[in-house]
Amino acid sequence: MNYYSAIITSLSAATTLTAAMPASGQDKPWEFDIEIGVDREPSYVGSDEYTTEADFGIQATYTAPNETQWYVSTGGLGVLVPMARDYELTLELEYEPGRSNSDDPILAGFPKMENTWEFQTILTRQFGDFTVGAGLQQDILGNGKGLVGFIGAGYSRQLTERLRVKTALDISFANAEHMNTEVGISTATSQATGLAAYKPSGGYKGTSLSLGFDYAVSRKTALYADFSVERYGSEIADSPLVSTHGSKVTTELAAGVRFNF
Repeated sequence: MNYYSAIITSLSAATTLTAAMPASGQDKPWEFDIEIGVDREPSYVGSDEYTTEADFGIQATYTAPNETQWYVSTGGLGVLVPMARDYELTLELEYEPGRSNSDDPILAGFPKMENTWEFQTILTRQFGDFTVGAGLQQDILGNGKGLVGFIGAGYSRQLTERLRVKTALDISFANAEHMNTEVGISTATSQATGLAAYKPSGGYKGTSLSLGFDYAVSRKTALYADFSVERYGSEIADSPLVSTHGSKVTTELAAGVRFNF
């Protein structure tokens, strides 16, 4: 998962539509976004099997007079606070779906990964078209997702009045709880699956690189396409779930249409 590309996506999506809007359309305090598309991603962290699913999302955003943005969406709720010297602080409660063991036959003997909620905090700073930042994600329900940290950098540029390109690079770290939930293999699971037992430690998780495009068809409609590739560190890659039945390099692809009201 490219943690940091989500920041660049959120910063640039509205900007692409704004570039195609007259100035009078940019002053409304409430905005609503509907996103319809398709996602292709690994069945699990490090899998070489992929699932393709329809994606649908709605977000309502309120921009206060001081430019603070409050938002609620199908994936969570949060606030983005502008700060001095081009810093921005994001605080968010994010819904994290569990893993469906039916997505890949090798998962049949693994314990179910429960849905959970995570608290996420991200601090970014903009330098023109560049953004750098760092963040933390913590599972607040204790369902095994643990703690993940990441640092990243992104670049987003309006190439034409309608077309925006964005790219991001992030490096992620996680504690042992998170690693074990994703790719750990207990003795019981080893006996059920035939895979060797494996207990990863916390540390470096992986590096992700993403590239995306937003194209404003009109002042209320934009097409988007995002591609990312992730290379996992040894704590993930050395798990038999990945080394024997998966890949230490995975990709994700998303495309669709976004409506703004």
